[in-house]
Amino acid sequence: MNAGPASKIPPSAWDVGLLDPLSAGTGAAEITSDSAWLQAMVDVELALTRALIDAGLVPEEMRDVCDRLADAGSLDLAAIAAEGRGGGNPVIPLAKHLGVAAEAVRSGASDHIHVGATSQDIVDTAAMLLASRVAAEVLAQLDVLAAALAELADSHRATAMAGRTLGQQASPTSFGLVVAGWLDATLRAAERLADVRAALPVQLGGAVGNLAVLTGIASARRADAASSAVVDQVIAAFAGRLGLSAPAVSWHTDRLVISELASVLAAATGVVGAFAIDVSVLSRTEIGEVSERLGKGEGGSSAMPHKRNPVTAILVTAAARRAPALLTTLYGSMLAEDQRPSGAWHAEWQALRDLERLCISAVTGAASLAERLDVDDDRMRANLDLTDGLVFSERVTTILAEALGKRVAFDLVTKASHESVSTCRPLQVVLSGALASEGASDELRQKIWAAFDYSGDLGQADSGIDRVLVKYRERRARAENTGGAGNTAGAENTESGTPS
Repeated sequence: MNAGPASKIPPSAWDVGLLDPLSAGTGAAEITSDSAWLQAMVDVELALTRALIDAGLVPEEMRDVCDRLADAGSLDLAAIAAEGRGGGNPVIPLAKHLGVAAEAVRSGASDHIHVGATSQDIVDTAAMLLASRVAAEVLAQLDVLAAALAELADSHRATAMAGRTLGQQASPTSFGLVVAGWLDATLRAAERLADVRAALPVQLGGAVGNLAVLTGIASARRADAASSAVVDQVIAAFAGRLGLSAPAVSWHTDRLVISELASVLAAATGVVGAFAIDVSVLSRTEIGEVSERLGKGEGGSSAMPHKRNPVTAILVTAAARRAPALLTTLYGSMLAEDQRPSGAWHAEWQALRDLERLCISAVTGAASLAERLDVDDDRMRANLDLTDGLVFSERVTTILAEALGKRVAFDLVTKASHESVSTCRPLQVVLSGALASEGASDELRQKIWAAFDYSGDLGQADSGIDRVLVKYRERRARAENTGGAGNTAGAENTESGTPS
C-alpha cells in the first residue's frame, strides 16, 4: 500500500523518539534541540553585545535592547533554519532576524548586534554553551549512578560470586568488588568530564582569527586605552557572562576543544555501556544473578509471553555501541585547513549533538538501572557450585606452591582438575585423594580441604571496595561544598534568562 508522500506527515511528528526510546523522559532532546541551539546562539550574540557595552564600545541603551531580545522564542526558528541553507550556517539569517528585532525596539540598535564576530564565533561558542549544559546534566546523572553503585558495593562486599574471564568461570570474587569496578570507572569519567567542562572556551576571532574589526573599533571608540587591552576586556567579559573560559587565541582550526569534549562524552557513554552489558550477561536465564526490576508492561516480547528482558541495559548498551562512530567523525574534523575550514567545522554540528544526546540518554538510563538492580545472592552461590570446586583451583595451587613448588603444584592441580571433570567428582575430593597418595602431611591436606570455602579469602576485595568508596565520598563532599557537580564551571549569564 502506498503510504503517501512524506510531506503529509506533520513536522512535529518527524522525530518523537520512535527509534530512540532510551531518550524518553531524559533531558537529551530538550537540552540539544533546535530551539535550545537557537536560544544558545541568541545568548551568545547578546553576551557579546553586553561585553561591548561593558568595554565602552557600544551605547548603554543597548542593555535594554538586549534584555528585550533575550527570549529566542520570539524569533522564527523555521525561517532561520530554511534561510541557513543560503550561507551554509544558521548565524547569517539569525543576525538578520535579530537585527530586525533590535530595530523594532530601538532605531539603530542593529548596528550593535554581531559586532566584530564571524559566524563560526557564534556557532562555536553556542556549542560550548550547550556542551556546558549537557555536561552538567551528565554529571548530575553520573552522581545518581555513583550513589546507587556505592550502596550496592558496600552492601554486597561479602557476596561471593564466580569471577569470569573469557566467558568462563575463573575464581571466586566479591560482587561488591565487581560493583566497585563499575563505580570507580564512573567516578573517573565524572572527574574527566568536570575538568573538560571547566575549560570550555568561548570563540571570538573575527573573519580570520585576528580580531581586526574589533581592534579597529576599539581604536576608534576608546582613545583613552590601548586597543589590545580593550579587546582583552571584551573577551574576558564575553566569557564571564557565559560561564566559559577565555582562550589565548581563537581556535577556528584548532579543534582540540571539540575532540577532547567528544572523547570524554564517548568515554562516559562507554563506561555506562560496560556496566549495562555486564548486567545483560548476568541477567541471562542460565546465570540469573542480577535482574532489572521492571514495571508493569516492561521487558515483554511481541511473540513470547514469558520474556522479561533487561530493556534498560539493552538500550544503554546500544547507545554505547553508537558513540565510537560519532567520535570518528569529530576526530576527522581536526583536519581543518587555512584560518577557517571548509566542511570540517560544519561536520561537527550534528555529530556532536548526536553524541551529547547519546551520552545523556545512556547515563540517565544507567542511573535508573542501578537504582532498580536486584541481586540474587543464592543464585550466585549456586553458580559457584556448578564446577564442583574448579573455581578454587587458583587458590589451592597457590597454597600448594608454598609447600611443593609452583611447577609441581600447578601440574598436580591440573591433573586433579581433569580427573574431576572426567569422573564428575568434586575437585576437593579428587585433590585430597591425590595428596594422600603423594604422602602429603595431614596439615597440608587439611589446609587444602579448608580452602574450598566461599567465605574464605577473596584477596583484596574489601580493601579495593573501601578505596573506591573513599573516592566516592570525597567527590560527594566536594559536590556538596560547591553546590553540586553540575556547577563546577561557573554560572551562566543570568541576564539572558538561561539557567546554569
